[in-house]
Amino acid sequence: MAPLAEQGSLLSRGGQAVARFVRMQPGGTFGIVVILLVVVAAIFAPYLHTLGEGERDVRRIALAEGRQLDSTGYLQPPNSDWWFGTSSAGQDMWSRVIYGARPALIIGVGSVGIAMVVATVLALAMGFLKGLVDTVLLRILETGIAVPGLLWLILFTTAIDRSLPVIVVAIALAFAPLTTLVLRGNVLQEASTAYVEAARVIGASNTRIMLRHILPNLLPLAIVNASIIVPAAIMAEAGLAFLGFGLPPPSPSWGVDIGPSARAYFYTAWWLPIFPGLALSLTVLAFNFLGDTLRDVLDPRLRGSGLI
Repeated sequence: MAPLAEQGSLLSRGGQAVARFVRMQPGGTFGIVVILLVVVAAIFAPYLHTLGEGERDVRRIALAEGRQLDSTGYLQPPNSDWWFGTSSAGQDMWSRVIYGARPALIIGVGSVGIAMVVATVLALAMGFLKGLVDTVLLRILETGIAVPGLLWLILFTTAIDRSLPVIVVAIALAFAPLTTLVLRGNVLQEASTAYVEAARVIGASNTRIMLRHILPNLLPLAIVNASIIVPAAIMAEAGLAFLGFGLPPPSPSWGVDIGPSARAYFYTAWWLPIFPGLALSLTVLAFNFLGDTLRDVLDPRLRGSGLI
């Protein structure tokens, strides 16, 4: 009976911790719920009453019936058959919104993951080794920051490609310089602490000090920065698509659905900007709320508050 009692106690404490988190962090709870829904939609998109990516069902039905439709005829308002209506190309907007969660998450999480790895490595090298390494890398990063992020993304995607991997790398490189400088400041602060000096005195190598002592203290700040940058990365892709430099149509993307090819019909088809824009706004808002919550929870000054 002891193991069962211990399991019951663990479940009880876990339930109390979740209830306390929901009560004290309603914004973070909202963010987690919305993000989980977006993740579920992205994973199980084929099973959520959707058509294939980019399938033009209205056009296919019209051709099968021998009818000729213009772009206005392809537009269908929300109804029992087309929950979010259809686009000017006859595409089911419900399917596009659901499948649009995939590139949003891939770009948001993928680009930020690359940016954080690059920024963490550079910050450790700059803040701990200092000297010539710090000076050279600092000048390079300042040059990168001087270039407007949107201009950099447009130049990068125009010169290379507008595919998903290229956009992920472009956004990662756009966010890496400023993130590196933020983390570098924390590394400089940690490198001057007493425990690092004590580690040097007892003969610890630079690599051991960086990985064993400084990196663990850098991770909370890196996690908070990552959670804040994810919505910015999603918005960056949407901005590129809105200007016509993002994923090429008919790729399922919230940014593409409010981009140049759809804007001509916004006045006559209100549902075209509403549903992709709402999905984009809620996802970005959810990640912002989660970032604020992680900042509060992981901030060492809040230890002992009952949240961690």
